[in-house]
Amino acid sequence: MSMRIRKDSKPFKILKNVLIAGGFLVLSSIAPVAGANIISGIVGDYFRKKRFERERLLRDLKNLQKRELLSYRELSDGKLELVITKDGREKMLAYSLDEIELNTKKKWDGRWRLVLFDVPEHKKVAREAFRRKISVLGLHPIQKSVFITPYECEGEIDFIASFFGIRKNILILYVSSFEGEKAMRNHFSL
Repeated sequence: MSMRIRKDSKPFKILKNVLIAGGFLVLSSIAPVAGANIISGIVGDYFRKKRFERERLLRDLKNLQKRELLSYRELSDGKLELVITKDGREKMLAYSLDEIELNTKKKWDGRWRLVLFDVPEHKKVAREAFRRKISVLGLHPIQKSVFITPYECEGEIDFIASFFGIRKNILILYVSSFEGEKAMRNHFSL
């Protein structure tokens, strides 16, 4: 049951907020507290005319559980225990992977980031997916497994490489100048 979830939907917001909470969350469905950002991110959409629509929340939770993206149970005190499943975590990480981008608006710090990777042949699919994704991010290929960018990319590269299970095969070097730098400055409009 792997149908897509719309990014503007309530079930998407539930999964996103449970993932942000570390994959596990307990919330009160009887008298939800709007204090914490994560909890208000989940229950905020279920208020209509200042009344909490508990049935709508439970219906969406049941649908997520049926799709094996989230597990939930009602505790004896009326609170709900929400746990994101492995499939739910992977789906949300895939959404994050689709949305990731570099901050190109920030003033350049004068350092180039060289991203080198040497991924073994048995992880060829991951290697090619990583190469495509960093190309889409705007990193420029210097060689087949060497890309360059003037923009901060460490967190993004770490996330992408970890997602594909090849983080130990990636190296980021910081370079202040190199032969052919003028062409790269022109390429990146610096």
